[in-house]
This record gives sequence, structure tokens and C-alpha cells, in this order.
Amino acid sequence: MKTKEIKFEYTKIRDVVIASLFTIFLTIPLLKMIKCTSLITSIYEYKFMEITGIIGIYFLVFEIYKIFKNNKDKKKIIKELLPIIILIAYLIWTLISCIFASNRQNAFYGTSNRKDGYITYLIYGGFFASAFLISSDKIKKYLLNLFITIAVLNIVIINMTINNIQLLNFFNYKGMQNGIFDNSNHYGYYLVLATMVSGILFITEKNKILKTLYAIAYLALVYNLILNNTFGCYIAVSATIIIFVIYCIYNKKYRVFSIISILIFIIMSCTIQADGKNIVLKNSNELLNDTNSLINNKTQDTNWEKAGSGRAKLWKYGIIIFLEKPILGYGAENLEAEYARYNIEQDRPHNLIIQLATTSGLPGLILYLSGIILILIRGVKKLKESNNIYLAAYFAVIAYLISAMFGNSMYYTSPYFFILLGFIFNKDKTRENKTEKL
Repeated sequence: MKTKEIKFEYTKIRDVVIASLFTIFLTIPLLKMIKCTSLITSIYEYKFMEITGIIGIYFLVFEIYKIFKNNKDKKKIIKELLPIIILIAYLIWTLISCIFASNRQNAFYGTSNRKDGYITYLIYGGFFASAFLISSDKIKKYLLNLFITIAVLNIVIINMTINNIQLLNFFNYKGMQNGIFDNSNHYGYYLVLATMVSGILFITEKNKILKTLYAIAYLALVYNLILNNTFGCYIAVSATIIIFVIYCIYNKKYRVFSIISILIFIIMSCTIQADGKNIVLKNSNELLNDTNSLINNKTQDTNWEKAGSGRAKLWKYGIIIFLEKPILGYGAENLEAEYARYNIEQDRPHNLIIQLATTSGLPGLILYLSGIILILIRGVKKLKESNNIYLAAYFAVIAYLISAMFGNSMYYTSPYFFILLGFIFNKDKTRENKTEKL
């Protein structure tokens, strides 16, 4: 009896520690806005992320040790934890890639701007591990609500400030349209996750007051997503909403509100303008022109390389660079020098697949994708019996992965993805009450 009480207390303490760390992390975008006013002098964002990552890794190692110690059926445990084992193998392979990188400083610590080196990969692992270990659904729901709340507060501050000279001077921030994010692309990835979480909670929530609040949040986030004008992120959200509506219709669940959500999305897409032009229509026409340029490409014509705001060129030479070193890759944050050989002033291919392939070679790409895909495949089996927390996390992850085909990871946006991914795998993890029966 005492052993069970100790286990319960440890689990409760662990949940509180993780919830506290995530609470601070989720409020950082708001704190950084306040910092712009000089009311706060320093945030130490990355240092805090390091602490969170280390604690998450410690908790995971201790949890795996307990699971193996208390169970005789090792094969079953390995099968259940296979995605984590695969992702650990990815980290080990990437470590080797970084050791052999031409610029080891960048490979391990990233650049001064991105900070997205191998150490940061370990931090992501800690965030994933922490989310994976949360046992309380109440804590997960609280964290999702906090995430949405901070995202909406950012929108309110941005829209109040952007056309107000006094407030602009107060915030002392020139790029206010992106909040505290470096550019619209990074802000777009944040909006992708927040929009999907708010949208699915609006569709699935039973409490009328919460449902109304989620609806307001969804409207605000869709508005800002479109106005942000990052078309890859818009495509990701629109595609995922369609997938979710199909899921609802097929399973005869949430059909009315899923259709309402997509109608809201369509109406806002058709009406929101910038500089007198419909944003979505303008971007759609550009995409159509880019597609025609790629289809009708001639060998001597290089105009097609401008497709996707220059992404076609980045993808082409990213693949060429990968093929030059397909096994180990170049290590993290080593692409700038490789792109420079082709007179390209970029350090990222704006595509997750090419990014993984050039960072840690084909083996690293296969390992990473295998771990993520296995989590998602297992997740499909859990969708019917899952609550709205799981549904929101699952489809938000899908949207983020679609947007990642057109964008870059960033050290202050990627943790949101890994938290939600951890929520998904949390559903399948070997819990203490299950392991005692094995």
C-alpha cells in the first residue's frame, strides 16, 4: 500500500513540476512583449528551455528504468516504447553527423540567431518526454487553454498597437505585426498550432461557455493566420480542417460544428483583404502561376526557380547538396556554407524532408520519420475513443507537419510541436497501473 502511495505522490509531483515549467514556457511570448516595454529587463528564454529539457530527459530516463525494472515482458515494453527508441536512435545518429560536421560549433550550438544545433535537439527531446509523461488530463487541458489564451492575447496586443503611435512607442517594437517572432513565417507556425487547437476544441467541447470562448479564439486566430500572409501555413490549416471534417462526417461525430468551423474558415478566406486585395486569392493565383512555371519548365529557363518565393531553388540545390553526402549529412546548421557554393544566401531549405536529409543523411531522415509516423499511425487507432484534448493535439501535429514542408524550424517554435506530439504518444505509453499487470 505504501509503495502505491509513494508512486502516486511521485507521479503527482512530476505532473506539477512539468505543468509549472510548461506554464512558464507558454507565457514567454507574452513576457517577451512586456520586455519590449522595458518593464522586464531579461527573459533568458533559451536558458529556461535548457532547464526544462534536462528535467524532461531525467524524468524519462527514470520512467524507462522503472518500467523495465518492474516488468518481465521486455518485448512488450520495447514494442510499446518503440517510437521513443527510434527517436533516440535518430539522436545518436545525428550526434555522429554533428561530430563529423565541418563546423562543429554550429552543429552543436547552432548560430547566434537560430540556436538550433544538436544541444537544442536534446532540448526538444526533453519537451517531448515531459509532455509524454503527464498523467493528468486536467493538466493537459489547462496547458492547451493557456496556449490558446496567450496566442489570442498576442493578437489583441498586436492589433491594438500596430496603428497606434503611442502604443508603438510604449512597446518600442518596430515589427509589431509579427509580435515577438522574428518574421511572419515563424509566427505562422505558432498560429498553425494555436488555430488548430482552438478550432478542434470549439468543435468538440460540450461546455457551452468554453465552446463560446473557443469560438472567439478560433475566429481571432483564423483572422490573424490569413492576415499573416504565410501561405504554406494557410494551406496546412485549411487541409487539416478538411481532413478533420471528413473524419467527423465519417464517424458521425461533431458533424454540425465541424461544418460550421469550415464555413467560418471559407467566409474569412473570401473576405479578408490587405491593400485592397483578397489575401487568399492573391496567394492562390501566385501558387497557380508557380505550378504552371514548374510544369512548363524548360532546361534553359531559370524562372521556375523563383516558384514558392524561391523555395523551388532551395529545394533543388538542397537535394543536390544531400546527394553529395547522403549517409552522414552535414550536421545541424551547416547548410549556409553549402548553399553559398551555389550563390544562394540561405541556410535552410524550407522543407522538413530536405532539412533532415542534409542534417543527418538518409539514415537520420528514415529514423526521424519512422518515429513520428509510428506515433501518428498508433494514434489513428485511438481517435475514436479519445477526448478532445487528444483530438486537438493530433490534428494540430498533422497541420504543423504539413506546414513544415514549406518552412523552417526555429528554437522558440518547435517546442510547441513536441509538446503536442508528446500528448499524442502519452495515450499509448505504458502506465504504472498497467505495468503491474504485465
